[in-house]
Amino acid sequence: MDTLSHVGELAITNYLACFVRKKRVEQICFFLAQHIAESCPISKSLGDVTRLLANIQRKWLESCLEELKSLKDKYVYKVVDFPKERKVIKNCWVFNIKSDGCYRSQLVVKEFS
Repeated sequence: MDTLSHVGELAITNYLACFVRKKRVEQICFFLAQHIAESCPISKSLGDVTRLLANIQRKWLESCLEELKSLKDKYVYKVVDFPKERKVIKNCWVFNIKSDGCYRSQLVVKEFS
């Protein structure tokens, strides 16, 4: 371990110790979420997910299926035949890693007209 990375780790440890002493849970969660985001790049699209390692890809796809199941259970959508005279509502997946390390995907409306 070189000196620079040791100093960085020491600073991180000092910040966390200070947050713990002051019982600053929000700052600890934010700090950990930032570290997770830096160590594990977040996908920007479903296509990006398909190019990841198999175990990470599986976590994202499970998260997507869980989101779709949740939307269906709440009767947010139902599958129907598409009428030709109607426009499709465009949507996209938003991927995020929560502060507790959970993979979170969310289907959002991209364009509504």
